[in-house]
Amino acid sequence: MKEDITRARTYMGGMRFTHEEMTGKIGALSGGQKAKILFLDMVLRNANVLLLDEPTRNFSPLSGPVVRKSLKSFTGTVISVSHDRKYLSEVCDRVYRLTENGLILCHEFINTD
Repeated sequence: MKEDITRARTYMGGMRFTHEEMTGKIGALSGGQKAKILFLDMVLRNANVLLLDEPTRNFSPLSGPVVRKSLKSFTGTVISVSHDRKYLSEVCDRVYRLTENGLILCHEFINTD
């Protein structure tokens, strides 16, 4: 139990939660902070597929790098919709653009790391 709390607080600290936010009620958190809690829950449950709609939209600029790094290192599959070019270039291996003719592979966002 104590190890679980330590692990959760380590992850929350990495997402820039303060001690007060970690120990307070979820209902008192902002929408972005609640989104980070849901994101961490998926990571800690070892999900193997994430379906995300605008995953960086509600995060603060300080949390963005942490979120992008976490998603980049995620070992499962991430399917997401995003307009965030930094997210697309840093996280995604393949990016498709929806056009009137269907999905088109966008070569300019393919991450070659």
